[in-house]
Amino acid sequence: MISPGTQLEKLCAEACDEVVLVAPFVKAFVLKELLAKISTDITVRCVTRWQPEEILRGVSDLEVWSLIKKRPGSSLLLRGDLHAKFYRADEKCLVGSANLTAKALGWSNSPNLELLVPLTASEPTLKTFEAQLFSGCVQVNESLFEQMSATVQLLAEKYPDLSPFVSDTPDASQEETSPSVEQVPVEAWLPTLRNPEDLYLAYSGQQEKQTTAAREAATSDLRSLPTIPNLAKTAFEACIGALLLQKPIVQQIDAFVETPQRFGAVRDLLASLPCASLSNFDADRAWQTLMRWLLHFLPHRYALSVPNYSEIFYRVKTER
Repeated sequence: MISPGTQLEKLCAEACDEVVLVAPFVKAFVLKELLAKISTDITVRCVTRWQPEEILRGVSDLEVWSLIKKRPGSSLLLRGDLHAKFYRADEKCLVGSANLTAKALGWSNSPNLELLVPLTASEPTLKTFEAQLFSGCVQVNESLFEQMSATVQLLAEKYPDLSPFVSDTPDASQEETSPSVEQVPVEAWLPTLRNPEDLYLAYSGQQEKQTTAAREAATSDLRSLPTIPNLAKTAFEACIGALLLQKPIVQQIDAFVETPQRFGAVRDLLASLPCASLSNFDADRAWQTLMRWLLHFLPHRYALSVPNYSEIFYRVKTER
């Protein structure tokens, strides 16, 4: 039986125009091997997810960014709810269970039992999947990489027992939600809890200190920002900050406020984004809430000034 790794190497080597590599877990060594099979004039898009505890435990590597950023025509994208394993070279696809890790691809002494099935990219289901995939991604840049690196370092210092696992960690099970709960697409997601400092109360099991509305909002927000249990408040808030930056709308706001912006300008931008299609959307309230979250969970990244009674929100410039 041909190993998933051999299948994937062949797929990459035969590419002429574009390669798309999609997996929740990506190890730097594996990505380096695959990139070596791809001509440097071919576009490569790699999609993965970065959850701080998974990086710390060694199931995925931040170092893949250094491989991607120095390769012409390549981009690294993140999607927090990613579970699919999907690989495409032009019109040929491999879909199945294998992450981009040595154990998954059969490149270790004790490989996993994995499956990659060849399909054609013209399959309607695959075309729809790929369109949905990229609509909810954010592109990694040096700033996002540094934020995630700092969060992982904080976890490593405070929770040495978390690092690392010898074997690949299976995808964490996701909490089931009631069918009556509105399912918000990742590209439209915004926080709903008005007071972000109360998010830790819900996370740490102190919901009795919250109103019913706040408890429901916090539960919904935590579902969209999955973290491991029992973190101290400092580590928890660092993780939430790192996960926030991986949300598409937050990334658009982040880029927008690189130049200082008045309240109304950011409100108007939100009103033009996918979140505006959500039920009960109110642009003023949405920006007030998101602004509080950004200031609370990323206090070194954002700042607010109020000259002449007009709020100005901006991204803090850092020394390089």
